[in-house]
Amino acid sequence: MQSAAESEVRHLDKWSFDMDLAAISAFVAVGDKGGFRAAAAALGITSAGVSKAVSRLETKLGVMLVARTTRSVRLTAAGSVFHVRCKAILADLDQAARDAAEGSAQPQGQLVISLPRVFGRMRVLPIIADYTKQYPEVEIEVRLSDRLSDLVVEGVDLAIRIGDLPDSSLIATRIGQTGFVMCGSPEYLATMGIPAHPDDLNRHSVVGYVAPDTAVRFTYRFLIDGAIKTVSLPSRLNVDDGEALVGAGTRSVGLVMANEYLMEQQIAEGSLVCGLREFETPPVPISVVQLPTKNPSPAARALVAMLRRRLAG
Repeated sequence: MQSAAESEVRHLDKWSFDMDLAAISAFVAVGDKGGFRAAAAALGITSAGVSKAVSRLETKLGVMLVARTTRSVRLTAAGSVFHVRCKAILADLDQAARDAAEGSAQPQGQLVISLPRVFGRMRVLPIIADYTKQYPEVEIEVRLSDRLSDLVVEGVDLAIRIGDLPDSSLIATRIGQTGFVMCGSPEYLATMGIPAHPDDLNRHSVVGYVAPDTAVRFTYRFLIDGAIKTVSLPSRLNVDDGEALVGAGTRSVGLVMANEYLMEQQIAEGSLVCGLREFETPPVPISVVQLPTKNPSPAARALVAMLRRRLAG
C-alpha cells in the first residue's frame, strides 16, 4: 500500500510543467545542506533567493516540499521522495553535460593501432603511455611496421601514415608534419665534400631506401628555382628499414635522405650533418586514418585528440 507521500509524488510523474532547473537545484541543495542558509552558501546566492525558488517550485507542483519553522527546516514526506528523484536527475544532467562537452562518454574497450616502426617507437609510444594512464579502461594493441596495414582485413582501428595520402574511403585527420633532410657523416663529408646544390649529388654515394611493402625505391625531390624537381640518384646500397638507413649514413657508406625525426638524435650528437637545407621540399603531413563511421568510439576520439595536441608542434 502506498504512503500518502508516495501518492502525492506519483501525480508529479504525470504532471506536465516547464522544468525549472534553478528551483529544483535550490530545493536539492536545501535537502542536502539541511537549511536555506547553507544551501545559499553552496549555490553562491542569497538565502532569500533560495527560499523564493523553493516556494516557486512548491506553488507550481501544488505540494509542500519543505516544512519551515522559526527554528528548523526539514523536508516533508513528499519532499523527501521528490528530493531523491531530483538529485538523481540533476546528477544525470550533469553527466550528460560532461559527456557533451568532452564529445563522448568515458573511453573504454579495445583499440588496435598500426604505427610506422621508428616514428611509432620514438614519437607515438610515449603519448600512448600517457593515454593509458589517463584512460585505464582502454586496452591498446600496438603494431609496429613500415608496411601499410589493411584496416579492414587486419582489424586495425587507427593507423598513422606519413606523407600525402591517396584518395580512399578512409577518414584522415592531420596530426602533424615532417620534412625530409639529406645528411652525411662528418668523415664522409670531409672526404667527399659538402654538396652545395642537388646537381653535386651525382658525384656522391647515396644509400637508398626501398618501401618494404611495395619494393618501390625512394624518390629524391628538391626545391629548385621555386619548383619541386626530381633528381635521379643511383645507389649501391638499398635498405627497407629506416634505422638501417640511418646506420649506414653514420658509418660513412654514403649520403642518406629521410624524415628528420629518424635522424634527430644523430644530428644532435653530430654523427650526421645535414646539407642542402635551402633546397628542402615543404613538409609532408602526418595523419591518423580510420574506417569511416558515423560514431567513432570514445576511445578512438580521445586518442586522436591527444595525438593532435602532442604532435601538432
